[in-house]
Amino acid sequence: MNPETVFELGIISDEISDDVDCACNLIREWGLNHVELRRMWGKNILELNPEEVEHAAGIVKRHGLTVTAVASPIFKSSRDGKISKEAQGDFLLEGFNSFEEQLNLIRKASDIAKQLGTNFIRIFTFWRELWSTALVDDVSDKLIEAARLARDLDIVLLVENEPVCIVGSGKELGQLFQVIDQKTDIEVRKHIAMLWDPGNASYGNSETPYPDGYDFLDPTRIKHIHLKDSTLDKDGNRQYVPMGHGTIDYVQQLRNLKENGYQGSLVLEPHFHPEGHTKEWAAHVCVVAAKEVLRQALDDR
Repeated sequence: MNPETVFELGIISDEISDDVDCACNLIREWGLNHVELRRMWGKNILELNPEEVEHAAGIVKRHGLTVTAVASPIFKSSRDGKISKEAQGDFLLEGFNSFEEQLNLIRKASDIAKQLGTNFIRIFTFWRELWSTALVDDVSDKLIEAARLARDLDIVLLVENEPVCIVGSGKELGQLFQVIDQKTDIEVRKHIAMLWDPGNASYGNSETPYPDGYDFLDPTRIKHIHLKDSTLDKDGNRQYVPMGHGTIDYVQQLRNLKENGYQGSLVLEPHFHPEGHTKEWAAHVCVVAAKEVLRQALDDR
C-alpha cells in the first residue's frame, strides 16, 4: 500500500521559507502535493491584502499544489478581550483583541481561504486559564457563535489543541467538543471540527498523546492533523526532532487513524531548526522522516 494514497501529506510553508514561492517549489520537489499557509513575506496571512492573497494563490497553483487550510491565529487572544502579555510572534495582530473583532477576523479569513481554494481555517481557544466547568461552558458558547458564523460563510473552523491556550491536550479537546456537540445541531457541527496536534499535547508532559490523549477524542470529529515530534533534554527542556525520532508513537497513531477512517490531511509543523543548518535543509529532513514513518505505519496494511 502506498502511504500517500491513504493520507494527504503536506507542510506549513513558512517552516521552509518566508518566501512562499521558494517553499512551494521545494514542496513540489520533495514529492508533496499540499501546503498550509500561515506566514509569508514577513506577514501573518491575515495581514495580506487581496492582491497579495491573489499572488499567493497564483504561486500555489503554478506549482500544482493545493492549500490544506489557512493556519490563522484566531482566538489566540484573551477571553475577556484585554491585551495580553502573551501576544507575540505569528499571532500578534494589532487592533483585534475583543471577541467581536476576532469574529471579524473569521470573516476576513473566510475571504482569504476561498481565494486560496480551501474552506478550512485553523483557530484556537484563548490564552490559557485555570480549567473549570464554567470556563469550558463559556469557551464552548463563544466557539459555537463562531461556528454559526462559519455556517453562514460556508467554512469549517478547525480547533487546535495548543499548550498556551485553554485547550492544550487531547483530554481537554475531547471535553470541549463533548460540550459543543451537546449544545449544537448537525448543521452547526458541520462547521467546527478538531485539529489534533499530538506534538502539542505532549508539551510539559501533560499527557501521552497516543494512546492516552487520542482516546479522549471522537475520531469522527477530527478533520485535520498537525505533526511535530520532540524529546526532552537532561534539563527537561523540549527539543524538536524529525517525526519518529521523538517520544510520540506516530506509527501506532497513524495506524489507528486509518482504522478509524480518517481522510483528512497530515500537515507537518516540525519546528525543527538545528543550529548550523538552514530552515530548508531541516524541513527536508522532516519530510523524509515523515514519509518513513508513514511507510512503517501503513505498508502492507
